[in-house]
Amino acid sequence: LNGFINHYPDFILYTKRGKVILLETKGDHLDGTDSEQKVSLGTTWAQLAGDQFYYFMIFDKSPVKGAYALAEGKELLRKL
Repeated sequence: LNGFINHYPDFILYTKRGKVILLETKGDHLDGTDSEQKVSLGTTWAQLAGDQFYYFMIFDKSPVKGAYALAEGKELLRKL
């Protein structure tokens, strides 16, 4: 994702229902200063890309603003 920062999510997932999910995973020790910027860029991309596109940043337990904890992220993915 190129925007106000360059961001290369860890995974691109394709669901059987035709949805595209960009997924960034982080250990709790990796909550770098750019994580909130990456969440903002990814969320903006998903909103502009359309209904079939999603972006999630998932931390093990302690997410930054706009990201998800692992258990919550797994549930979101399961619903898609």
